[in-house]
Amino acid sequence: MRKKLWSVILTAAIAVGTLAGCGQTGTIAATDTTQKADTATEAATDTEADPASEAETADADTTEAKDYGTLYVSFPTGNIRIAIDILAQQRGYFKEEGVTVEEVNLGGMDALTAINSADGNLDILTTGFVADLQAIGSGYDLTVIGGTAVEGGAIITKKGNADQYKDAGTILNFDAIKSAKLGLQRNEAAWVITRQYLLDNGVAEDEIKVIEDEATGNIAYYADQTAVAQAVQKDEVNLAFLPLEYALLYADAYDLEVVAKAGDLQENYICCREVTSKARLADKKDAFVAYEKARIRAFEYYKQGETDDSVRQDVVNIVASWSGKETDYVDTYLYGGVTRYATDPNTAGIVKYVEAADNSGLLQSAGIDFATYDIKQNVDASAYGQAITELAQENPENAFYASLLEQYNTDNQ
Repeated sequence: MRKKLWSVILTAAIAVGTLAGCGQTGTIAATDTTQKADTATEAATDTEADPASEAETADADTTEAKDYGTLYVSFPTGNIRIAIDILAQQRGYFKEEGVTVEEVNLGGMDALTAINSADGNLDILTTGFVADLQAIGSGYDLTVIGGTAVEGGAIITKKGNADQYKDAGTILNFDAIKSAKLGLQRNEAAWVITRQYLLDNGVAEDEIKVIEDEATGNIAYYADQTAVAQAVQKDEVNLAFLPLEYALLYADAYDLEVVAKAGDLQENYICCREVTSKARLADKKDAFVAYEKARIRAFEYYKQGETDDSVRQDVVNIVASWSGKETDYVDTYLYGGVTRYATDPNTAGIVKYVEAADNSGLLQSAGIDFATYDIKQNVDASAYGQAITELAQENPENAFYASLLEQYNTDNQ
């Protein structure tokens, strides 16, 4: 083919040179001849294929699609906290990476039990973390493999009162906090983070324990988030702690305002983690790597929506369609500062959160002493690490993957 191609090019060059002396006519003739040369080239290409191209085509034809098997993953009905998994599924990233993800409507202890059962039909739980820790304390075989979201809590008060609980230097006015009556649902992460922040900034443990003692009347516990919001509205409590989405959702209905986001007190504190069992991870390692690669790609697409309106609308529509929720609500939830997504396991953040949770008494009922227990033995970041490393190597110009790899190396030592 190369000889024919060079012959055609040479013929065209001779024709151009011969007619060039005719001035403008030569230019026209050259154009005509070049078109004929292009036609001849196409004909030569059609009749005599390049052996290298044939080899590449043969390789492509014989390359089998990746198939790492099936993972059964919790997709709680209507829960858009798992937006990254929803995107990975609906946009076909799981399939492209070679893993079939079967959605299972299961959560909480039922999900953890299924993961630990040899015949349980669940490989990954995508939401929650405190229950995971309590299950680990009860002897469950669990390991964190990735992240779902970070932050997401808020300190709230009645509208018009927020300034008295703020401080320009320390974010919170510690004296005002200590003298306020607090309201929350037990196990609320926003209080766990606030409590640790007070400790880290010099408030004595004894002072905090006095606040937490129900007998003193300084704190009240409620059955759910709605009851907490109503307690603030009725002046039963001065300050309360809620997931940020509830703080914003109830702001007008219950006359609330945010004093501070818990993320202001501890940036990127971990929230929902993705967990499996060590046995399942070992048995299906390639599938887990493919799963994480797909999630990272979905996370990238979600982040593009922060600056690209068309992507943002697509993300919102996909999540709204899957969940059955209104698009305005989904848009606010995903892009309105309500939640922050993160796919990294974040071992360092897990260690810090477990310390805070243990200090708060949240893990007292667990069967182990988390003050001395090394929670790192229940974190296996290897599948995620392999996934982000491969993506970064395969896409060396991708700044997003490079930043995630840097974060992984920092947070998972």
